[in-house]
Amino acid sequence: MKLPAIVLCALLLSACAPSGPSEAELHASAQALAASWLETEAAIPTATTAPSNTPEPSPTSAPSETAEPTLTESATVPPVAFNTVTPFGFMEPSQLASAQANKDDQNAPLVLVNHTDDEIRLQLLTPVYQEYTFTRTMTIIVPEGTYTYRAWIGGKGPRNGSFSITNGDKHELIFRENQINFAVP
Repeated sequence: MKLPAIVLCALLLSACAPSGPSEAELHASAQALAASWLETEAAIPTATTAPSNTPEPSPTSAPSETAEPTLTESATVPPVAFNTVTPFGFMEPSQLASAQANKDDQNAPLVLVNHTDDEIRLQLLTPVYQEYTFTRTMTIIVPEGTYTYRAWIGGKGPRNGSFSITNGDKHELIFRENQINFAVP
């Protein structure tokens, strides 16, 4: 009962509605649109000024010779002691005790603790770029400093963070399923 009434109303209203644009109107609109698009895309020259004269360099005098100092040997030159920093590297468990005991070299053991069943990919981004992939806990030696990192736990990530090594004690970066913690001694 309602369907025929709705169809009848639709037919009456559509008969009273204005008709759509004619074929000629559509064609004229398309031509006007294309013409304005071509004008927009065309290169329009701009007013440019002529380049100015480039100044020539002023003449300079030729360099004069300087006297070379004479060097004499001194028998009492004290030896120079440098504070060396060991480059990044892997550490064997047997070396951990000696690394903790030697606090003068500005390096510290960083233990990467994996509390997940997944492979972990760790990128140390600053101060030097290093990349490590591991499935178990491992120890590396790093110089003191502030580090930023990016880590993937399994296929999840990246997770970004930062930490600071401020002394030669053992530090830990602990990886869990949903978080990464930095433990200071």
